[in-house]
Amino acid sequence: MRNKYTTLNIKQKVRIYSIPFLIISVLIVIMESFSTTTPLKKCWEKQGKIIDKNLVTFYFNEELNKLGHNFKPWEKTKYSICGNIWVNQNRFLKNDTLTTKRKRTYYSKTEYYKNTLLYLDYGDKELSPITNEMYLKQLIKSARYSPIYLLNYFVENTNKLSVKTSPESNIYSITIGEIPVQLFINKSTKLIDKISYLTYDELYGDVVTSYIYSSYKKSKTFNYPSKIEIKKINGKVVDKVAITNLKIIPDKVQLLEKPTNYKFVTSKAEKKTQIKTEKYNGFIHFINLAHTEDKVMVVEFEDYMLVAEAPLNSKNGELIISEVKKIAPTKPIKYFVFGHHHPHYLGGVRAFVHKEATVLCTTISKEYVKYIANAPHTIQPDSLHFEPKKLKTQTIQDSLVIGKKNKMNIYFIGSKSAHTKDFLIYYFPKEKLLFQDDLCWIPKKGPITKARARQRGLYNSIKELKLNVETIIQSWPLENHKVKTIIPFQDLEKSMQ
Repeated sequence: MRNKYTTLNIKQKVRIYSIPFLIISVLIVIMESFSTTTPLKKCWEKQGKIIDKNLVTFYFNEELNKLGHNFKPWEKTKYSICGNIWVNQNRFLKNDTLTTKRKRTYYSKTEYYKNTLLYLDYGDKELSPITNEMYLKQLIKSARYSPIYLLNYFVENTNKLSVKTSPESNIYSITIGEIPVQLFINKSTKLIDKISYLTYDELYGDVVTSYIYSSYKKSKTFNYPSKIEIKKINGKVVDKVAITNLKIIPDKVQLLEKPTNYKFVTSKAEKKTQIKTEKYNGFIHFINLAHTEDKVMVVEFEDYMLVAEAPLNSKNGELIISEVKKIAPTKPIKYFVFGHHHPHYLGGVRAFVHKEATVLCTTISKEYVKYIANAPHTIQPDSLHFEPKKLKTQTIQDSLVIGKKNKMNIYFIGSKSAHTKDFLIYYFPKEKLLFQDDLCWIPKKGPITKARARQRGLYNSIKELKLNVETIIQSWPLENHKVKTIIPFQDLEKSMQ
């Protein structure tokens, strides 16, 4: 009886002590939840909350830098943009002017609100078709000029946020569409220091873009950053925005009229892969990739293969490798070479690094190749991501001769191409054949027109190197620009006259 009583007493004690423990546990959870949202709410109170039916408006100046088909790796094309922004927690509007280096001006307008994105692109007279992906990206892009709209999205979706801290910041994370976005709130000021997001680039892999806010000023009702630095491609490219003349006005601004039949359009499907291999002679082959408009050269030597050019991405590089294996199943790809650093010739390099081919390049593009080969590709993994291999390079100073029986000469013409600083051309002396990327523009039909800078650069280089050329074969473009890809040297001579 005593044992039974004692047992019951213990159970009762457990229940008694369990009740306070449960209460304390619940309170801890509530307090933790409250504490994780407090910095976000305080930040919203300090720099996001706008009086209903009002807009914040300001003037901005922007220094925009873009990578493109430029003279050397990482060279940027600069644009100047200025205009006006109107924003609150419900709407974002932009009216701006873009000026090029040649002082040409173009105009654009943007209106963004719930389920709607109206965009008049630079130089266009009609609204751009909008996909759901574009709509979601605009939510993030609006923070390039003001964090207000995106900050409100975080506040309205607190149940979807994950939270962590660093010594300086409370960091809130959410996924918008398929894009992970992070909001960094300074623990001391309770203002946003940074917004960053992760996307995929087929050439550079995983890329982080960051909006860094500084030089905060205080209006009558809230704080705003007067300077914003935009770091793109993991900090390799930097833009700058300066904000002035901020004021609050009634929410009555309209820049664009919403069409009555407005709806999102379907994203364009990827072009269907089209690949065809042609045999030029006993050891030279060409692989035509119609979906990228490129002609790839494959050269078979005594006991190895060389591939020249691989367009845009690793996927195309893998396609080319599979075609090379059909040509010579037992011979390894010893060399990969690209005529210059633009994506249509270098983009598939990672597939060849994975095959442990030596990448032939100039000293100008060596570090650029290294960056691409070592870039993380976690979002869209390729063979090199799954099985990392060490990059092997060999630099070409002036020229390089490959092969014994069948000879191929690679010449560095660089700036003489009038196109890029790292330009290479390929010459076969026995065949009197020259292969190059995109310097020659002879029309398929009609008269041969006067040679422009690139074409003159190619002709002058051939003459300077004293090459006996009868035929020129060009890598890009295959069809779209209606120019010849197999060019008699006589046509090039005529264009010089």
